[in-house]
Amino acid sequence: MRKLLLVFSIGLLFIVPLALITALALALEDHPRIDRQVILTPEHIGRAKQIVDAHRYWIHPGMLVAARVTPADADLAANYLANRLGKGSAQITFADRNAIIRLSLPTSAAPFFGRYLNLEASLAETEGLPQLSSMQIGKLPLPDMLTDILVLQLVHWLRRSPEYRAGLDAVKRVKVSRNQLSIVYRWADGFSHEMRASIIGERERKSLLRYQTLLVANSKQNKAVSLTEVLSPLMRAAANHLPNGDALAENRAVILVATFHVLGVSLEGILPAMAKTWPRPAPQEITVDGRSDLAKHFMVSAAIAAYADTALSDAIGLYKEIEDSRHGSGFSFNDIAADRAGTKFGEKAVASNTSARELQQLFVSGLEDADLMPAWSDLPEFMSEVEFKQRFGGIDAPAYRGMMEKIEQRVAALPVLQYSNSPDIAVQLE
Repeated sequence: MRKLLLVFSIGLLFIVPLALITALALALEDHPRIDRQVILTPEHIGRAKQIVDAHRYWIHPGMLVAARVTPADADLAANYLANRLGKGSAQITFADRNAIIRLSLPTSAAPFFGRYLNLEASLAETEGLPQLSSMQIGKLPLPDMLTDILVLQLVHWLRRSPEYRAGLDAVKRVKVSRNQLSIVYRWADGFSHEMRASIIGERERKSLLRYQTLLVANSKQNKAVSLTEVLSPLMRAAANHLPNGDALAENRAVILVATFHVLGVSLEGILPAMAKTWPRPAPQEITVDGRSDLAKHFMVSAAIAAYADTALSDAIGLYKEIEDSRHGSGFSFNDIAADRAGTKFGEKAVASNTSARELQQLFVSGLEDADLMPAWSDLPEFMSEVEFKQRFGGIDAPAYRGMMEKIEQRVAALPVLQYSNSPDIAVQLE
C-alpha cells in the first residue's frame, strides 16, 4: 500500500507540471487571431454624443429606458477598449439572441509558449444579463464548470468597485440581434454621483486638491492671463513634488485642474461630494496668443489625450469643427491647430516617466505661449460647411490633407514637444 501511494505521489509530481505546460502551450499562441487598428471618426463621436445627450436631457431617476447601439459601434467600442486597456484587439459579431467576442492581447507571462492570449467567448441572451455559454483560450476549450466559476469570480471582482457595481445593478436586460444591441437599464438617483466619485482615486484626489489650492493662491479676480501663466506654477509644483510623486499622475492632475479652470467649470462635476468644499479660483479669462477659444481647445484636447488617448482627442476635435461649420462659428483650422498642439502636449505629459519629467523641466526653465501654440494667424477660419467644401473638398480631399500636413509640421516643431535622448531626468529645484 505504501509503495502504491509513493508511486501515485511521484506520478502527481510529473503529471501536474506536465498538465500546466500543456495548458500553457494550448492557451498561448505566437500570433494574434484578431489584429485591428482603432479608427475613430467624427461620425462615431456624433453617434456617441446622441446617446449621451438623450440620457442627459430626457432621462430621469427611476425611468426604465433602453440605449440602442448599432453592432458596428459596439464592435468599435470593444476594439477601442481592448487597445486602450491591453494594447490588443477585439471583435464582436452579433446574431439573433447571441454574440461572439474575440479578443487578442499581448502577454509576457510565458513568452516561451507564445506571445498572445487569444480568447473567444459566446454569449447568449437571457431575460437579464447575457449568459456566457462557451469559452476558448487559444486552442484550449474551457469546461462549462470552469467557465461558470470564472464568470462568478469576474462578477464578484466587478462588484467590489463602486462604479461597476452601480452599473451592474442598473442594467436590467441586454437584447441582442443582428441589427441592434439594446441595453435596458433603470437610472437610479445618485447613480451618476457614485460613478463619478469612484473614477478618481484617493491619491489623485489629493493631487487635484493640491493643485487646485495653488491655482486659487495664484488667481486674481477679473484678470486676463495667458495659459503659460496658469500652467507654469502648477508644473513647477509638480516637479517639486518629485521624486516621491508619480510624474505621469502629477501631470494628469495639473492638466485636469487647469482644464476645468480654463473652461470656468467646477471640479464638482467629477467629485460632487468633495470638491464643493474645496477652495475655488477667481474667474479668469485664460488666453493663448490673446484668444480664449484657443486656450479652451488646447486644454480640452490635452486632457482627453492625457486621460484617454490621441485618437479620441483628434476625433472629438474634428467633430467639433464639423459641427461648427454647420451650426456654429464655422470650421477653423486655427482651432484644429490648437487641438493638435494640446493633444501632443497631453500625450507627452504621460508618454513615459522621462517625457513627463522633461515637460516639467521645460516649465521650470520658462515657457511662453509661442512654445505651446504654433503659428495660426494665416490659417483659414470661420468657414461655413459650403465654403469649407468649396475650398478644401472635405476631410478626405487632398487640399484638406495638405493643410493638415502644414499644421502637423508646425506642431511638431514646437519647443515644448521636443524630446531629448537623455535618460530619466531628476528635476531639482531650490
